Amino acid sequence: MIMRRFFRFALGFAAALAVAVPASAEETGSFGFLGWARLSNNDWIGDGDDRWQSGGSSHSFMFGPEGITEAPAQWGRLIELRARIQVISPDNYTAPAAWDRRAAGVITSTLNSHVEQNGFELSAGAGLAFTGPRTGLIRFQNFIHDLTPADDPKVPAAVEAAQIGNGIYPTLQGTAARRIRLSDHATLRPFVEGQAGVESFARVGGDLFIGPAFDGGVLLRDGTTGFNYRGLDAGARPGVSLVFGADTARVFSSALLPASDGYQLTPLRHRARAGVMVEGRRLSLFQGVAWLGPEFDAQPSGQVTGVFQLRLRF
Repeated sequence: MIMRRFFRFALGFAAALAVAVPASAEETGSFGFLGWARLSNNDWIGDGDDRWQSGGSSHSFMFGPEGITEAPAQWGRLIELRARIQVISPDNYTAPAAWDRRAAGVITSTLNSHVEQNGFELSAGAGLAFTGPRTGLIRFQNFIHDLTPADDPKVPAAVEAAQIGNGIYPTLQGTAARRIRLSDHATLRPFVEGQAGVESFARVGGDLFIGPAFDGGVLLRDGTTGFNYRGLDAGARPGVSLVFGADTARVFSSALLPASDGYQLTPLRHRARAGVMVEGRRLSLFQGVAWLGPEFDAQPSGQVTGVFQLRLRF
């Protein structure tokens, strides 16, 4: 049922965006599928635990005029259909403490448009976030634990039953960023972003890129870790690149930490990250770690989660 509702929404929104695509798009090629980008994160490959922001992934399907590798100047010409998956767990999910957060499975699907105007990279989008047992994500986590060599314990039935309940949350989001060239090999990219939906927040931060990997193309941002990943590839030169970033968010509300359960959100939510990209002619590999600060007052510490991306070109 969740997927049927999403596809109805996606088709309707896509039709509305199609109206906004100018006729000049035909001059640069037919409007169609441009590629798929993804980034995965997991707490187990960070600090070795399986807690709080336990794991997830962002998947971006890009649509636009054939052959483009940069964001256009007009809204509606470059469209991203994004699916984001989050699995959230208590610190000890086999016997959670009374102070700890409830488990949650979240699937967020949005349609976004990306442009570049006056040197600013802008995006805006809308979608739906789905929570609860109907997402099947806690059951899927148990399935994965069955497959791991470490034979990780399953989420008990009582914890699964107590997860954040079924819900559908309309979501609006927008970002603005600007690349500032510091030298031939270094670029600073400050950004601001905001979201209203399953979690509502305003965020400000920046990323420093050293090396050629992020010189061009269209950059997207993972919602959990804040890492950038390329939605469109402008043909980065082979080599090794480093990424460092940090940001701070003021979170106004969260359906994942409901006030009715007694949770108090931290006044500010901080993140810091570092990663390395190895770029080849046929293969690129990105790995990084992100520190995620506490999200609610009772959370005793932050956590370190790892990210991984492998891209092949044929």
